[in-house]
Amino acid sequence: LDKQRREHMQIELTELHRQLGVTFVYVTHDQHEALTMSDRVAVFNDGAIQQIDAVERLYETPANRFVAGFVGDSTLLSGQIGSADGGTGLGCQLVLPNGQRLSGINVNGALPGAAVVASVRPERIQASFTPPEHLGNTLQAAVNDVIYFGDHLRLRCAVAGQEAATVKLPLSAGEQPVAGQSVWLHIDTPYLRVYA
Repeated sequence: LDKQRREHMQIELTELHRQLGVTFVYVTHDQHEALTMSDRVAVFNDGAIQQIDAVERLYETPANRFVAGFVGDSTLLSGQIGSADGGTGLGCQLVLPNGQRLSGINVNGALPGAAVVASVRPERIQASFTPPEHLGNTLQAAVNDVIYFGDHLRLRCAVAGQEAATVKLPLSAGEQPVAGQSVWLHIDTPYLRVYA
């Protein structure tokens, strides 16, 4: 089906589900469809359930690296644990190969020195085109590409020693970035999820 018909069908099935009040099992490989039509979603890998959860939790707080990379878009940062909060097991310092430190959530309780990958959703990254006053949890990058998506701009940014970072910049931000421009990428601690 074309995009508009699929979206209309999703609305109709959701309304039918609400009216009937019975459980639907809907099998799909379309992530957008799964997130918009479901109360709960199960993510499988090699026949094993990786996470079964409410759609918001599945998207915002993936349980492991596989789910973080499989559901939706993510910017990934490689590094190692510099320090971990032994009291709660949740907070940690991610040390990037260039020595920069970012605070994040230590999802799997990785120990200091462990190699890890951190994940953040592109819409959770705040882009600034002037140097911020405070550099906490901020990466300096350069804009590689600017892609217009209608309701937002998608930036692909070069970050030293990392894969390109993807940022969703709302049109309401009023920015018109160009390739080659410097950008500072701020990530609030709760949105940087660190996986062993």
